[in-house]
Amino acid sequence: MTGDRPFSETVVALGPSGNVVGILADAAGPARRPPLLLLNAGVIHRVGPHRLHVRLARALADDGVPSLRLDLSGIGDSRGLPDGLRFRDSAVADIRAALDQVAPAGPALLFGICSGADNAIAAALADPRVAGIVLVDPHAYATRRARLRHVLRRLAAGGNPLQAMRARLRPRAAPPESERRPPPREEFRAQLQALVARGVRILSIHTLAQRVRNNHANQVFESFPELRGKLDTLYFPRANHTFTELSEQAALIEAVRAWLARRFPAA
Repeated sequence: MTGDRPFSETVVALGPSGNVVGILADAAGPARRPPLLLLNAGVIHRVGPHRLHVRLARALADDGVPSLRLDLSGIGDSRGLPDGLRFRDSAVADIRAALDQVAPAGPALLFGICSGADNAIAAALADPRVAGIVLVDPHAYATRRARLRHVLRRLAAGGNPLQAMRARLRPRAAPPESERRPPPREEFRAQLQALVARGVRILSIHTLAQRVRNNHANQVFESFPELRGKLDTLYFPRANHTFTELSEQAALIEAVRAWLARRFPAA
């Protein structure tokens, strides 16, 4: 149950060979908004970090938003990656197969944390049925103002910002190949510009975990001023990357519900 109205959850197998598994949560009552696909956060299976995807899906059901909690190929209960496909290409193919199931003619929405945000952007660029994306900790880029805010906050907290800045300037070992790497800033700018030009609604959510790469609600517009007024942003200064605290989870869920109600009014 969600709220005081019943809803149902069904296991579905997607893709040409049925290798992709998901949980389809019907809306409680007639669907009044486009369906939402919840994408894996890294290699966490479809329940999401600390069951966030489950809680979000069931809350949205009460708002008339059906959803699909998806396991991409090789994650959770879904079988391994198809031969010869890179992970990103496979993820986009899986998402498009899921869209064929829940919104064959569109529109549809995507929700992704971390690499899930990256996959949401890639799928939205590839498939015109995607009308909106919710991105949690998408790629972000440190700005001069962000570095100044970081130093001032360290000073206010009684820390030693000079020492911290020196540490940041020391050479660091190259990250392992498995680590998530941001694309060049101009490449990411072009991706966002292409989506907003097509009319895709974007909610860009950032957390404390991004540190100097995003430490202010409007830092996205410091990096990409031309996008001001064309996408929405939120900043959770006390939330970690996976929203471990239930109070922060609840705040995130309510923020997503409110944004969907504003940007995708009930039909």
